Amino acid sequence: MVEHFHYWTKGVHMNAVMQPEFFVELSEELAKEKGIRHGGWVKVWSHRGSVKGKAVVTKRLKPLQIDGKTVHAIGMPLNFGFIGEAKKASPINSLTPPVGDANAQTPEYKAFLVDIEPIAGPVA
Repeated sequence: MVEHFHYWTKGVHMNAVMQPEFFVELSEELAKEKGIRHGGWVKVWSHRGSVKGKAVVTKRLKPLQIDGKTVHAIGMPLNFGFIGEAKKASPINSLTPPVGDANAQTPEYKAFLVDIEPIAGPVA
């Protein structure tokens, strides 16, 4: 997100107007594989929790080939939560693993395993 700046984004009215609600960005290939349509609702989950949001199907993300296997990546903004100018959403930290980088002494919030599926109707 060009307008994104860490947790500052959700508290700024202009940013909330440009990106008013939580979304999940995914490749056309993954969308086709999972039966997800652009603008539809999706659920993303890990062993720790789940989040729900609108699907943004894009050409920007491409499947990766790793050791002969197709691996997909999705993108989610971390700036949505329970407070702020934007619509409320479950924070993606509910998905993250309880591990960290021993060298940098920071939590591992940038890459972790999840699954995704389409869901029906609006999310409360």
